[in-house]
Amino acid sequence: MKNLKFQSAIFLKSFLNLNEINIHSGLEIICLGYSNTGKSTLINVLCNQNKLSRVSKSPGRTQLINFFQINKNFRIIDFPGYGYSKFHKNFSVIWIKKIKEYIKKRKMIIGAIIIVDIKFFFKKIDLDIINFLNKKNIEIIILLNKCDKINYNLRCTKYILAQKKLELLNVSASVQLFSSLKKIGILKLKNSLNNLYFRKNK
Repeated sequence: MKNLKFQSAIFLKSFLNLNEINIHSGLEIICLGYSNTGKSTLINVLCNQNKLSRVSKSPGRTQLINFFQINKNFRIIDFPGYGYSKFHKNFSVIWIKKIKEYIKKRKMIIGAIIIVDIKFFFKKIDLDIINFLNKKNIEIIILLNKCDKINYNLRCTKYILAQKKLELLNVSASVQLFSSLKKIGILKLKNSLNNLYFRKNK
């Protein structure tokens, strides 16, 4: 099987509003998560580029939809982190609405990465988005990020709890332990995205 060259990824474009987006071909993976869960760092580690995605020092500061091109037919779309902003009290509500609208309109979405801080586990917003994606039959990869911050036994417990939670919700999703800092799970994530892309790009 061919492999995607994540290291060749480039920043394509940023958009503030959905009606500004002028890219309408190819396949997409969307990257979502609560603020400060490490989405930008994940993209940098995935693509082995330190400055591909700008890492904000202030949670909730990034307010743009960022397009990263993996190849001419495949992109990763990084949305602003939801759930926190000192700049706008309705930030979370606004972006959840935009995310859902984007998902409904973009027929080229083949999957979604949901990043969850393993220490704080699923929040209500995460579960809302996961349920929405599941109803749209979009494949979901859930990364329990920052797993290096807790001990091995607790990692395993959180992993099992995450799977049980999804079973209770009747959600089909892949759950993976991950650490951008220690690069735990990076190869598994690349394989998951690679398999998803070549399965859908026929």
